[in-house]
Amino acid sequence: MNPRWSHRAGAGLAAAAGATALVMLVASPATASPLFCGAGRGLTAQNAIQGAFDDARNSAQSEGYYGACTLSGEPQIFEVFNDPYFGHIFRAQVNVSCER
Repeated sequence: MNPRWSHRAGAGLAAAAGATALVMLVASPATASPLFCGAGRGLTAQNAIQGAFDDARNSAQSEGYYGACTLSGEPQIFEVFNDPYFGHIFRAQVNVSCER
């Protein structure tokens, strides 16, 4: 057996094990409390945010998360001046995490 090949194989296995451990470490919080994305529109920014929050909460409930939901980060708000049906409206996108 050539000692150079066993050393290279050992380094490769160690790198693969380290990468697997890193993925599992990063993925474990995501499985504990997933983020749900919601979108909404409204005549005011607040109405659009509330619609997006309700949409995300409905998505969470469809996955079995019926507990309290909290915003994760800031809502994204987009002002649209030429919507073909409503004219001037706001669109919003939010991410929420919910408890079971």
